[in-house]
Amino acid sequence: MAKHLIDTDLYIDLIQSGITLPLIRELYDKDAPGIYFSSVVAQELLAGARSLAGRNRVEILFRPFERVGRVVTPSHGHWKEAGGLLAKVLQDRPDLKSKLPALVNDCLLALSARSLGATLYTRNRGDFTLLQGLRSFSLVVIN
Repeated sequence: MAKHLIDTDLYIDLIQSGITLPLIRELYDKDAPGIYFSSVVAQELLAGARSLAGRNRVEILFRPFERVGRVVTPSHGHWKEAGGLLAKVLQDRPDLKSKLPALVNDCLLALSARSLGATLYTRNRGDFTLLQGLRSFSLVVIN
């Protein structure tokens, strides 16, 4: 069975508009048992929820995944590997130093997808293709 991991930006679109992108809707309709939820995504979404209603909308997204045990959380190994990858980014691209904090979660998400054998879905082409150049993982960028 194929496995799928969806980035925060796509869930934000869903929360804000109430409309899922056709590709994400198709995944949920056809391959729901293969979709996993990242604890990194949960953290990012909850950090952006500034009201009780917003927090409730976020929790509606990840609660089903918690119930069935399909939440992916970065391991200690992922954190160590992320440190090495981020150091490589800075070595190769010192101009990205100010962007480094934003890359931490993206790196953890990419490594989680890789270890799960999942395809990562995002709109964030720049950050994830940069990381993909350092460590291979399955990626679908949605326009």
